[in-house]
Amino acid sequence: MTVELRGLTWDHPRGYRPLEAFEAAGGAPGVRVHWDRQPLSGFESTPLAKLAERYDLLIVDHPGLGAAIEAAAVLPVEDVFGARDLSRWRAASIPPTWESYRLHGFGWALPLDAAAQVCLLRPDLLRGAPPTTWSEVLQLADRAGIVLCVARPHAGLALLAMAGDRSHRTLLIRDRAARALDLLRAVWRRSDQRAAALDPIEIHELLAASNDLVCCPLVFSYAAYGRSTDGRQPLGWAPAPRLTGSDRHGGSTLGGTGLAVTPRAYDRVLSVTTYVRALLDLTTQAGIVSSVGGQSATAAVWQSAEVDADWNGHYSATRATVESAYVRPRFDGWIAFQDELSERVREFLRSDADPETTVAGLEADYRARVPDALEVG
Repeated sequence: MTVELRGLTWDHPRGYRPLEAFEAAGGAPGVRVHWDRQPLSGFESTPLAKLAERYDLLIVDHPGLGAAIEAAAVLPVEDVFGARDLSRWRAASIPPTWESYRLHGFGWALPLDAAAQVCLLRPDLLRGAPPTTWSEVLQLADRAGIVLCVARPHAGLALLAMAGDRSHRTLLIRDRAARALDLLRAVWRRSDQRAAALDPIEIHELLAASNDLVCCPLVFSYAAYGRSTDGRQPLGWAPAPRLTGSDRHGGSTLGGTGLAVTPRAYDRVLSVTTYVRALLDLTTQAGIVSSVGGQSATAAVWQSAEVDADWNGHYSATRATVESAYVRPRFDGWIAFQDELSERVREFLRSDADPETTVAGLEADYRARVPDALEVG
């Protein structure tokens, strides 16, 4: 007897190909999951409680956890899986993906896909080494074509990458944030602003097809663009630029997705466990997920020279950035604030506003949204 489950993932090949390839390869014994797809925007426009009524498994991102928990749309992983499995999966995950799905003392999803903002390049067009600091990005912008990823939430995420307070007690580290805004505006004024409305996937497409653009200094990476296909040139990556030369790592915000279990599946947790054990097995992650362009959250995949070579050095170039990435707050209401933050940053880029005044305003708005007693994660 085969147990049938339903899952919902995002409708980009990185979101559905690994899951479909796993099923096509035989999947988990005695369990089949039918995966539906919807745009990322659909996870915001459709109430999570409604999705949880229709699906057993949801692919989620960590900034939306607060809303998912508030809607009772996902179960704590401790209520579904055994301690031994959880310990093994935690040890196998690339930092900080596991912790990004923990809130209020529980885990709410298992890391499945890992990504962070890094420096995206056209290696065949770039003259010299990739920029390692934002001052070097500014110098590059004076002599070559670059773009910034500032559409939708990404303008705000760039600021958080460069100057976010990792304790979440405040939104920003003020002196760093003022410097970051100043540099972002200077780079913006030198960038190709026709890319202003493009998301990370479209930025990758643009650079792969262009003969004029050499760099996007901070954008969520897609390893699949390391191969030349359909007339596209292969892209390369480098660590996220540092705000100052003394910073240990480049500033980046964590992305990726996790696998969450809904209350609808509670009476089939044994089947869910069987499925997840097979899906998160290293053989699956390295041999199936990576082969179709998935970006596994399994650390061993990021350490694999074979996988790295398959995707033009994506993993070795970006691993340190992922491991040191900023994890966003996850309280209910964060997504709406994140959108407002990005709009404010875009307004700043187009203006002559004072960066310190802008930072003070952003901080005040954040504090108004986050009561002192609230655990923001």
